[in-house]
Amino acid sequence: MRTTDRTGFALPAVTGAMVIIGILVTAGFYMARQELRIGVASNHTNLALNIAQAGANEVMANWNGYSLGNILPWQDTTLTGTMTSGDWRVSIANANDHVYFLTATGEVTEGGLWAGATRTIGITTKILYADINPPGALTTRGKVNVGGSATISGDNVTPTTWGPYCTGLATDSLPGIVLEDTTGGNPNITGGKASIEGNPNFDEDSTIVDDTFTDFGNLTWAELVAVAQADGKEVTSLGTSINTIGPSVTATIPPRCNVADLQNWGDTIPLAPCGSYFPLIYHAGNLTVQSNSYAQGILLVEGNLEVRGGFTFYGIIITQGTFTAGLGNNLIVGAVMASNAGDINETYSGSSQIIYSRCAVTRSVLNNSALSRARPLAERSWVDLTAAIN
Repeated sequence: MRTTDRTGFALPAVTGAMVIIGILVTAGFYMARQELRIGVASNHTNLALNIAQAGANEVMANWNGYSLGNILPWQDTTLTGTMTSGDWRVSIANANDHVYFLTATGEVTEGGLWAGATRTIGITTKILYADINPPGALTTRGKVNVGGSATISGDNVTPTTWGPYCTGLATDSLPGIVLEDTTGGNPNITGGKASIEGNPNFDEDSTIVDDTFTDFGNLTWAELVAVAQADGKEVTSLGTSINTIGPSVTATIPPRCNVADLQNWGDTIPLAPCGSYFPLIYHAGNLTVQSNSYAQGILLVEGNLEVRGGFTFYGIIITQGTFTAGLGNNLIVGAVMASNAGDINETYSGSSQIIYSRCAVTRSVLNNSALSRARPLAERSWVDLTAAIN
């Protein structure tokens, strides 16, 4: 019997089919994985953008003029933060003239092996601040007597060590004294060495009213007082006579400015621990400050204020009563606004000086975190820097 050798095709066909199916399945898994990775990558890219934007928003919403207001022009500092899905880092550069450029980077930290996506954006911001703009070195009502060797000057000066922090500010001078009424020999110089200087020496402004000393753009006197009280700088409890005002620091290493101390009103030395501390200080009622005290910021007095015995202050003083400077080397660098609605005689004697400083006025506002805010420019403030930086 003869047998016939038959070569079957079923096994090769099945094997080929299984190979093809395996390829298709593998390709399907690969394509699905790729689609998943693309989806996750796209999601994480958008998430990184949101983290960067959230970091920038956090910095702008909680703008700290106390520290950020002292960034020198064309220099920067960096703040960081953490969210549930990632970390952000914001570099804040001072572009001068109250303009800051924020470079915000967001990095996704969730997702295990697929974490690490980053996006970087840039936002140009402008600092908005309380509009406290005194028209002269001394703005007041009533009769002003300048005696002894006292000086009231509207010739703009910049404190010696403050130059790097005051670039870009106007340097024009103001009147030494601005009064509601200058008739009848007002202001009156009663001492041979006393002087009133400025451009002009003194000026009359019949529009000076109560609101001149209580309305400051978007903020009122009551709102300024509320800010001072909220910041813990109502000093009424110190009494009507304060003798030793000066900076104080904590016992930590390095020492930090002790802002909780009611008698710490900052330090006029910029690089000192309290050099960037410009508090908003409030006293309800008449106040006398004396005995070689020195301070900076904005001082609000709900009554009469007298300084004597060598009081140095850089910034803005606003009183709802009179302001007088007695014996001693008293020095006010910035500006004084005294409502003096009762037209009481105000006397400036000894060797007291009130010297106008746009730098001191501006820094006392911009460096107070409650009075300054960063806001994006109205147009073209936002740019995606991811391709340029990452």
